[in-house]
Amino acid sequence: MANFKSSSGRIISYVIMASLIGILSAAASAKTWTSVRESKWKEPFYDVYFVDAQRGWIVGAASTILHTTDGGKTWNNQPSHPLPFKKDFKKVRFINPQVGWVVGEEGTILKTVDGGATWMKLNSGTRAALSSVSFVNSEFGWAGGDGGVIIHTSDGGRIWTRQNTDRKTETNNVIEGVHFINQQAGWVAGGAGTLVHTSDGGQTWAHQKSGTASPLDSLFMLNEQEGWACGGNGALVYTGDGGKTWKTQASNVPHSNGMPEPIWDIHFINSTQGLATAEFGVILRTVDGGTTWTPLEPRPVFQRLNGVHQISPSEAWIVGDSATILHSTDGGESWEIVSNSSNLNAVHFINDMHGWAVGSSGVVLHTSDGGNAWSVHDSGVPFNLEAIQFLDELKGYAVGDNGVLIESLNGGKTWENLYSARQEGGETERLRAGANFFDWKFAGGHYDVHFPTMNDGWAVGLNSKVVQTSDGGANWLGQSLGMEHDFDMRIFMSVYFVDNQIGWIVGQGGKVLKTSDGGLTWIAQDGGSSQLTDVYFVDALHGWICGDEGTVLVTHDGGDIWREQTTSTTITFNSILFVSDTEGWVVGEKGTILHTKDGGVTWLPQQSSSENNLLHVAQSPNGTVWAVGESSVILKY
Repeated sequence: MANFKSSSGRIISYVIMASLIGILSAAASAKTWTSVRESKWKEPFYDVYFVDAQRGWIVGAASTILHTTDGGKTWNNQPSHPLPFKKDFKKVRFINPQVGWVVGEEGTILKTVDGGATWMKLNSGTRAALSSVSFVNSEFGWAGGDGGVIIHTSDGGRIWTRQNTDRKTETNNVIEGVHFINQQAGWVAGGAGTLVHTSDGGQTWAHQKSGTASPLDSLFMLNEQEGWACGGNGALVYTGDGGKTWKTQASNVPHSNGMPEPIWDIHFINSTQGLATAEFGVILRTVDGGTTWTPLEPRPVFQRLNGVHQISPSEAWIVGDSATILHSTDGGESWEIVSNSSNLNAVHFINDMHGWAVGSSGVVLHTSDGGNAWSVHDSGVPFNLEAIQFLDELKGYAVGDNGVLIESLNGGKTWENLYSARQEGGETERLRAGANFFDWKFAGGHYDVHFPTMNDGWAVGLNSKVVQTSDGGANWLGQSLGMEHDFDMRIFMSVYFVDNQIGWIVGQGGKVLKTSDGGLTWIAQDGGSSQLTDVYFVDALHGWICGDEGTVLVTHDGGDIWREQTTSTTITFNSILFVSDTEGWVVGEKGTILHTKDGGVTWLPQQSSSENNLLHVAQSPNGTVWAVGESSVILKY
């Protein structure tokens, strides 16, 4: 009896120990989503201003105010607690390290007297959006904005009054730039080439002839005689006589989308050295007072650059869209990317070590260590890239807006655009995009690309566009879908082929097309009425589609019948991935990730560690699952 009890006890102990080991092993092997990369900020930045080499401020959308006290090594939000409202702040100016002002939409004016630790909201007396501000001391200041409004304060901002009420000199054009040299002499610039001057502190104003009809978006006066204004269509004008005459200067801006880039801001540190910022990441530099302007190439980023401030002849700062912050210590010849929050639209791994991600404003990221570190490569295009696939470690293709179809033969270090609208005068260059009946569709955006083999690839996009290569990308031709589908002008969002014959396209309005002969013929399948964003098949029979309002569709017969699966959410799903006919993921808005282990019969939410919209999910060969999205977020599982 004793022996029985002893043996029984040992058996129970072994069972308990085995159970504990199993639980601990399961816990140790449990996978979670972790953040590899995510931007600290994501809002557009509109202006930057430094009072000295150490202390500066940046303002932007959604009531963003950033401050540095160490020359830009670190930037911190001001105030420490978020403001109780969300407004776009367009300009910031300080007269000393303590006293400064911010202006923005809906007549917003903020003032600080403690270096930005606290901000007071002032009564501007207007609901017009304010886009410019200038102070000459702690009391006298001016601001301008929509509808031609110019307001003035002589008590530091407690009371603001409108000045340009004289019908002879008032304007309805938006005021984008205000600059006063002293309490008497000031200028404003704005829409339709508007330039107005006062020599009595704004009591009276007089129009000056700018010599351009383009909108003037920025104004900088070096002194009472010398000044510059810039704006739309690459406009640059200069005065050396206080504005009696304004002369056009050749800005030499590129034509990235076929038209001259608008110039958004300009700043001179002395009478010879100046910088200007423009659309698509264009930075202009002059060292001869604007007689010649040189655009910087390659561009550090392709985002719109909204503000520039030079601290000294050697040091300057630039801010722009996608939380872009650039810093130069060599007079603008080169720039360090301090911050950039490009949306990442797609990720692809060719093996366990080498992966690429693409996104807004032509961004290309590459990793060669399995995703631990990512470096920026120059795509050569300023437009959004929507999808990417590499055929081996060197050869890859990416597609995007404005007909972008680019190829790299060196692992993404450099890219060639196979079809481009980036030509002076708006002419279009056709390289290896073949000339045929469907040529007109090339100019529309591409939203996905997929190669099922080394030779066969398809790209789809705007206006029911389908282009195909059968020689590994040497030539691309438009592919007819049949008269029923060629001209319905749908947006195709995703394409997936299981081999060089069988594939599917999905897109706008529940559109699902299938081919079984390499695209020679296409047959419509019933995808419902949702906007469909992505399609994925594990073999010729089993596939899934995702879309808006929580839509996930499944087929087990190659798409003859599509059935809706329950996801218990109404958010938009942007991408779907299955690693077998049972296990898969779908990702979408607000960092949403759902996981299934039973083919989608049940979908369970997972903690993503990000609240940013997730735009694509993919897997590397070693089984690591990757998700990318807004604010440069990269997650792995």
